[in-house]
Amino acid sequence: MTRTHHSILLLLLLCSFSSGAWAQWVEPQPNDYYQRSYTWEKKPQELGFVRDADVYWTKILWRIIDVREKENQYIYFPTEPEGIRGRKNLAYVLWDAILASEIELYEDDELKIPLDCSKVIERATRSDTVQMAVYDDYGEADYTTVYVPHEFKSDDIYQYAIKEAVFLDRSRSGMQVRKLGLAPMEDRYKVIDGETEFIGTVTLFWVPMQSMQTRILFAQKEAYCRENLVHLPNWEYAFNSFMYSSFITREDNVWNRSIHDYLTGEDALLEAQRIEEDIMNISIDMWEY
Repeated sequence: MTRTHHSILLLLLLCSFSSGAWAQWVEPQPNDYYQRSYTWEKKPQELGFVRDADVYWTKILWRIIDVREKENQYIYFPTEPEGIRGRKNLAYVLWDAILASEIELYEDDELKIPLDCSKVIERATRSDTVQMAVYDDYGEADYTTVYVPHEFKSDDIYQYAIKEAVFLDRSRSGMQVRKLGLAPMEDRYKVIDGETEFIGTVTLFWVPMQSMQTRILFAQKEAYCRENLVHLPNWEYAFNSFMYSSFITREDNVWNRSIHDYLTGEDALLEAQRIEEDIMNISIDMWEY
């Protein structure tokens, strides 16, 4: 091979490397002791094509990820809006994307009722009304309504609902899982007679996880890994690799009801465990050895 051929080959290799590189080098930040590479330009992994004829069993499941569990705490922390070393918790990753109108949102878990990002921002930042007592010189109180501005905070988002499809794919010879939707759930409180009382947990919105917008967002944002801070996973990898613990709250059924609609307490936990075992048994029994 001539020197010219070597030069052309080297040029092609360099071009191939530069086009395939996804990390962007930036100047070291004050807390960085080396020049880090970031995932700002990383693209999501391609989802394998699923042929209709190859799917011969499927089930839709709803799960709850509780961030108070030790395994899930990286989803909740850090609670500072600015994050730590460029890394933010899942709630602020979604919130920043909503402020920039970068992702699609839906009102329902069927992903049929679109929800404008501006509507979500309005709900999350609307002012609270508080009755304040103003006393005159004679000690008599006159109550007036005061509007207290509200800012979005991730502190009260302790759970995430996730909807997924579990199916058996003949071409891949195994059980497959596709994440369909994700919803942050916020605990709500109300001050009654000077005491703060819990009034319930509400679902803020649903994010379609099959959407390219969502997949790009999750691919370009770092999550946390306590074992190694050098190569932090992105949120896409965290979800696809099941880097969390969860429990089933519902499976598709003719009554369209959740487990808590007909069972409570330990019985509900046993029912969720039964569904998990049934799915595992179906996966095992479908194959012949």
